[in-house]
Amino acid sequence: MKHLLAVLVALLAILSWTFAGTIVELETYRSANAQGLCHIANADYSGDAGARAQRERCLAATHTGTSFGRHLLNALGWF
Repeated sequence: MKHLLAVLVALLAILSWTFAGTIVELETYRSANAQGLCHIANADYSGDAGARAQRERCLAATHTGTSFGRHLLNALGWF
């Protein structure tokens, strides 16, 4: 049982290290979206593809000021 737990912890560590960049990128995107940093007033995102594309570019380029480690911990649900 102890070996299984050790293997699972090691697997989680390896996967977190391997995918950390992608995890942090997605968490930054989610955080910027949740804070409404790239909202365009009076824009109909369902009908206006240009406004939606502009918002997506803004969300992808936005840095929320949170550190890499904190984004990783937030994404993993530990902070």
